[in-house]
Order: sequence, then structure tokens, then C-alpha cells
Amino acid sequence: MKRNLYLNMQDRETALKNYLESLENVKPGRENIPVTESPGRLTAEAVFARWSSPSYNSCAMDGIAVISSHTKGASENSPLLLREGEDYLEADTGDRILPPYDAVIMAEDLIETEEGYQIIAPTHPFAHVRAVGEDIVAGEMVLPSCHEIRAVDVSVLLAAGVGRIDVVRKPVVGIIPTGDEMISFEEASGGADGPEDGRIVETNSRMFEGLVRENGGEARRYGIVPDSPELLEQALLRAADECDMVIINAGSSAGRDDYAVHVIRSIGEVLTHGVDIKPGKPVILGKVKERPVIGLPGYPVSAWLTFMEFAVPVMNRFLLRGEKQGERVRAKLTKTVMSGLKYEEYVRVKLGVVDGEMIAAPLSRGAGASMSLVKADGFCVIPKNSEGVMAHGEVEVRLLEKPEQIEKTLVVIGSHDIILDVLNDMMTEEHSGMRLSSTHVGSMSGLIALKRRETHLAPSHLLCGEDGSYNEAVIRQMFPGENIVLIKGVRRRQGFIVKKGNPLNIRSLADITPEVRYINRQKGAGTRVLFDYLLKKEGIPGTAVCGYENEAATHMSVAVAVKKDNADVGMGIYSCARALDLDFIDVAFEEYDFVTRAEYLDLPLVQEFLRVLKSPQFLRKLEELGGYTAEEIGEIRYVIT
Repeated sequence: MKRNLYLNMQDRETALKNYLESLENVKPGRENIPVTESPGRLTAEAVFARWSSPSYNSCAMDGIAVISSHTKGASENSPLLLREGEDYLEADTGDRILPPYDAVIMAEDLIETEEGYQIIAPTHPFAHVRAVGEDIVAGEMVLPSCHEIRAVDVSVLLAAGVGRIDVVRKPVVGIIPTGDEMISFEEASGGADGPEDGRIVETNSRMFEGLVRENGGEARRYGIVPDSPELLEQALLRAADECDMVIINAGSSAGRDDYAVHVIRSIGEVLTHGVDIKPGKPVILGKVKERPVIGLPGYPVSAWLTFMEFAVPVMNRFLLRGEKQGERVRAKLTKTVMSGLKYEEYVRVKLGVVDGEMIAAPLSRGAGASMSLVKADGFCVIPKNSEGVMAHGEVEVRLLEKPEQIEKTLVVIGSHDIILDVLNDMMTEEHSGMRLSSTHVGSMSGLIALKRRETHLAPSHLLCGEDGSYNEAVIRQMFPGENIVLIKGVRRRQGFIVKKGNPLNIRSLADITPEVRYINRQKGAGTRVLFDYLLKKEGIPGTAVCGYENEAATHMSVAVAVKKDNADVGMGIYSCARALDLDFIDVAFEEYDFVTRAEYLDLPLVQEFLRVLKSPQFLRKLEELGGYTAEEIGEIRYVIT
């Protein structure tokens, strides 16, 4: 089958507008359910009270029921004595008030005597009495149409005699995952190392299930359909019969085995194939049997983004809901984000507040980088026909995280170490609401971010080639005249990560010959600085190392590359080699510290970080990870600049 070309590429807003207009026949259904099961649902029509509430004149306070006319003349100078049975009856909250009694005097306003109660003020009819229908009158409207039912509404509905209610029916969303390479999690979990090479665990449909439920629908997931137009057509026709709308995942792009657009067109109608957003271009908007059918890309980030941008608005049609804008903030980018002119680009960011300013640190931009969605606090949109946004430029961010959580985020930008994840986990375990958000850009870039007041802490392990010291020399160079503090961290084993058994017998830098595939760290990373220092010391040019330009952003990424045979060796820390059961050749014990400004030390976020850093629990965790020592951990050193 020929490749699919995006012949009718449209901008997002136009594509969505035209698609929604084509769905004029989409009508929300309704169902009748118990009121007790209705919170979160939308009323299908106005709801009216069957009963009045209260349904009788009732006592509103503990005290006595009285005949109000018998209390005239009572005053402080002339107290009035009331006798039980003649002038009053004992009454508690909720008791019926029957003639001739027409008022209630609160217990605290009574003076008890042997003959009855004295009062020093008169009362009036219906004082402290809840009259019939005071709250709800039979026949009045309790809730309007299209009202999202809350817990408090349930109480009122039951008080009004309403036990069942007509609500807007949840749209049933069919989800069809596709692809020859896809297998279920259950199939993959049988192997110790996960799926075999060439097979991918199908996870997007499970994400869609959650998104459907989060947005008020009912998900119906079908089995994985191989790359066969006949099988896809059968699955799609069945789903169109059983569901209100259908999502086809994968098979929407321009590959030779991407059949979705052809199948939809053969049995229905395709209105759009391709929108100018990135990631997410291969979107299909169509109809089969007058049911909305949306083809979404297979990469996780693209799948999530396009579901939110196209599937949710269609679901809202079934649910009689308008578009939810969500909260937005203005933030300053920590680094330049370049973008192509042809697409509207969605960039995931981590957020935090430094010196009262919202800071946005861009995350990995790959369409398959699903962890970037887990880590993201929001995303900014780079408009079409824009080449991007320069570092320190201001952008609008659509929030995925609550603003109050962002306010309690310790921003950490700099060198990577897996202990940052441990520290964040321990901070969140303390239920203080505080968390640590780390962005891994290398030691030098972290210090630049601190220089620009875009981070609270900058993890660093930069070696001074002249005297062999760590961090302080570069701090003096970069921060002249500024009050900078070094929070001592850990000493860690840095060396060469190689395959189990070290098949190439790598023992030193001299063994990394041109035939050996090396994976490097990014420029500015402390590990890269150390490797370049060793190369210079031995007189070896970088061009002599096979893979010198092949860069990874973290120590764990280096270890994974070696584990999966994308490289033979890379420089990293012992704990990452141990985590993946790889061999390790020691090169140096380096100092991994945290650089900050003296004025930040008193911040509650930094104080909590220091408390966790020096805690016995964290020290025990370091022992479990292996490759660390902590003789000076948590010590504060003021660097004279």
C-alpha cells in the first residue's frame, strides 16, 4: 500500500472547528440513576422538588415551645414565670411544633425555678421555628439542566424527595490499539527483562482508558489489531456499532503499514488527515456510521496531546460541556527553545518559583519521551511561523500541576545523580507538601542557571585541572563578588561502565581504542569535563574516540546504552552500573556538591532539603545504592569570591 501523504494538512483550530461542525447529529444520551450515585454527573433536565423541607413546623433550637402571646410583658425588671403544660412544653431540635404553641425560646435564655422557667424578654410568632417549606417548597426547581451534581446537591435532592434522577449518559469511547509489534503488558511481563527485541508493550490504550474516565466517559478497550486493513475494518465496524465514538491508536502516519486513514475512508469519511502541531501531526478526524472516529499517533506524547486537543472536545459534545481552558501562568524559560516555522509546537516544562519569578525548564521534546509527561508541570505552545523563544524569554504555560504545589517546589538544575530522585522521594514522604524538581543539564549549565537566578540549587562536580579540586575554582571564576555557598554532598565513584564480564577487557583509558564504541556525556557535564581532562592528560584527541559526539544526558542513560549494546563503554557513576548489573572500572572519587546563594539558605525549601540530606534515612539509602561516601555531607562552606 502506498505511503499516506498529508494532502489536507490543516491548522489545529480550523481542523477542530470544522470537525465539530460536522458532528451536528451528535446528541447526548440520558440515563436514570440513583441520586446517591450521581455526584460528578450532569443533570439531563431541570429537577423539581417532590416534597417540602421541612415538611412540618419544627423546633430549630433546644429549649421550650411557647405560646408567643403569653410572653408579652417580660423584661429584666419584671421577669415572667412560665409554667409547664400551661405556657410551655419542653422541646428539642427537630421536634414538631403544634398549635397552640407557635414559638421556641432557647435553653440559654431561660432561668430555671422550682415552678417553671422565668424569661426576661418576650418572643414573637415562629421565633426559632423552621416553618413548613422554609428550605424547599414542593414543586420548586432544585437543580437546573446541565448542572454538575455535587455531594451537597445529593443531600438537598433527597430532602426534596428525589431518589432517582435523569443525567447525561457517559459517552462510550471505543479504543482500538494497532500494530504488529505490539504486545500486551501481560504477555511481556513473563520475561525477566521485559519484551523481546522487536516487540513493544502496548500502553497507550491504558492511558486512553484513564483519560476517558477523567473526562467523564466510559472506556471500552478492544484487543490489539495487527497491521491488516481487513482486521482493522472489522474492529472499527464493530466498535462503531457498540460505542458513541472510536479512537484508533497508531497506524495514522505515513508508513506503508499505516492503514487507518484508508480504512476509515473506505467505510466512512475522512475530514482531516494531518494537523500542523508538533508532536501530533498524524491525526485523523473522520466518521464511520455517523460516529466520530479519531486516529491518533502511536508515540505516547503525541497520543496524549492529540487526545486532549481533539478527543476531549468531542467528548464534551456528548456531555453538554463547554471547553475547559485550565489555569495558565507566565514563566521565564531557562534555555532557548528553537522551533520550525511549519508547526505549532508543544513544549513540556518543569516549573518552580525562584526569587518570586516563575521559572520554566524545558524537558525532552521527543514524541516518544513519555517520562517528560510524567515530570511536566505544564507545557508552553510555540506559535506557528515562529523560530522559537530565546532563553530568559517569557512564555505562557498551560498548567498540568496545581499552582500551590509549584510554589512548594525546590528548583534544582545541574548535574545528574540518582540520589536526586531519592531526595525528592524523601521530601514528599514527609507530608510537608514540598518537593524537589530536578532538570539535568550538566554542571556548567546548572551554574549558569544559578548565576541568572533561575534555580535554587545547582548540583555540580566540576574538576579543576590545575589542582585537582572540585567546584570551588569554577565558582570563584563565575561569581565574582557574590555570596555563594557550597553545600557539601557526596563523594562518589566515577569510572567506566562496561558490559557484564567486561568482554573487551577495558581497564583504562588506553583500552578505549578506535574500535571501541564510546558514549559521551553532553558538553558542560562534569563527567564530560573529567573525560576531556583524562584525554588531554594522555594526549589523546577526541576525534580518536569512536562515539565521542554520541551524547547522553544522564548517567543512567549511559548505563542503558551499554546494557542494550548501543555502546561498549561510557563514563558514569558506580550506582548506575550496579542498578543495571553492569561491570565498573574505577577512575576517580569525585565530589558531588550543591551550589546555592547564601540568601537562599534560609528558605523553608532549602532548609527541608538540608534536613533530608543529613538524615539517617538518607545515609542508609546511600549505603544501599553503593559507590558513595558522606563524610562531609550537609556542611556549609562560604566560597570567597
